[in-house]
Amino acid sequence: MKKNPCANCRVRRLSPRQRKKQRVAEFQELSFEVDLVFANPMTGEPYDDFLGALSSFLDTRGLLAGGFGGRLPLLETGGIVAHAERGSATEEDIAAVVEWLRVRPEIKDAKASHLFDAWYGYESKAA
Repeated sequence: MKKNPCANCRVRRLSPRQRKKQRVAEFQELSFEVDLVFANPMTGEPYDDFLGALSSFLDTRGLLAGGFGGRLPLLETGGIVAHAERGSATEEDIAAVVEWLRVRPEIKDAKASHLFDAWYGYESKAA
């Protein structure tokens, strides 16, 4: 059985260097998940243009995205958004990303999850 790196008794024994290396305690990094529903099936160049615009927007906020794919044509997709450097996404980042997505003509609906530990806290929807 794998040890939980975030267990309090274990974290207390770690030096600051070890906590930073393992990204726990005060060095924890938070991210969030985004789910999109497109107004029309997306494929090819329109989808590539949308991803480029999303990437540019996230870059201005210092964020990165992963996922956002699937079998084409896409009616819905989802992905993870996290801070590009060391650090955490914030509630303001969630609000800005969802607001930006909802004003896009390609998007019918956009939802974001709560912040969770980017390294140890992801729980698959299938679980």
